Amino acid sequence: MDRLDERHIGLEVGDTITAKVRRFTPGEEPRYDTFRVPYEKWMRVLDVLIYITEELDSDLSYRWYCGSKMCGSCAMRVNGRETLACWAAAEPDMTIEPLRNLPVLRDLTVDRKPYEQRFLALEPWIHRANPYPGFPEPLTHREMRFASRALDCISCAACYSACPVVGLGDVTNFSGPAPLVQIGQAALDPRDSHDRWQHLIREASIFSCVSCYRCEEVCPASIPIVSRVIEPLKALAYRTAPEKPRHPHVFLDIVRRRGRIDPSELVLRVQGLRALLGLGRIKALLVARKVAPWKTLFGKPIRGIRHVRRLFEKIS
Repeated sequence: MDRLDERHIGLEVGDTITAKVRRFTPGEEPRYDTFRVPYEKWMRVLDVLIYITEELDSDLSYRWYCGSKMCGSCAMRVNGRETLACWAAAEPDMTIEPLRNLPVLRDLTVDRKPYEQRFLALEPWIHRANPYPGFPEPLTHREMRFASRALDCISCAACYSACPVVGLGDVTNFSGPAPLVQIGQAALDPRDSHDRWQHLIREASIFSCVSCYRCEEVCPASIPIVSRVIEPLKALAYRTAPEKPRHPHVFLDIVRRRGRIDPSELVLRVQGLRALLGLGRIKALLVARKVAPWKTLFGKPIRGIRHVRRLFEKIS
């Protein structure tokens, strides 16, 4: 995350901070209210919000508990990026909005129930086939190398908000990175004996993850969500599923032929004509450069494709 002193360059005590805050009350149209707050040394976004409610007598709604990057309850979007209000430095001009992909209850307060229901449905606890051997229980760093990183999660749901695939809703039915991190705490633990492939493939739709790394970019705990949690979970699901899911087959075939992944071809071959439904979503993916149909139609294999194909021949 950005350091406070780096973001405060150019701000002097008493300077005016302009905060444009998204407001929402059930039954009314959303709006933006602008507040002007005097800057104080080391001021955080949370301090700005507290000033708005206490000094400007506003009924602005938001959550926070610990104020020290531990509880994750103050996650919100500041200038288009998911962050923790207690850890993000105040900037001269800020647009503050609630997390995406979750219903807004009021102002900056979102309903976390959909996210919590998704990870509870995945049974994110250890199922033991063998009895507890006593304390201390011997576990090596190598055995816990994946689960230990997932345990750093503070359940702020910043990654859930940032994930573009979660925003596609029923098109993918992807559970999102946050629930997968929660199940990763148990499923990647060597003591877990539960058969997880059905949860991961059918309920979490784990292979809908496009590895865009947006979740890792916004994670306040710096968890390598894709590389150290989701990818190991994908490997676990693929290894244990009796019928191999279509997504990884298509993925590997594209890499074998092109030497790289092609998101447009991957989506079309996995989802078929369903992928063409919803022009708004297609436009959003094009604008965000998540898909590039012209590369799918006219793109050539990478240079050195023969080396990639040779690897596939060795493992086939």
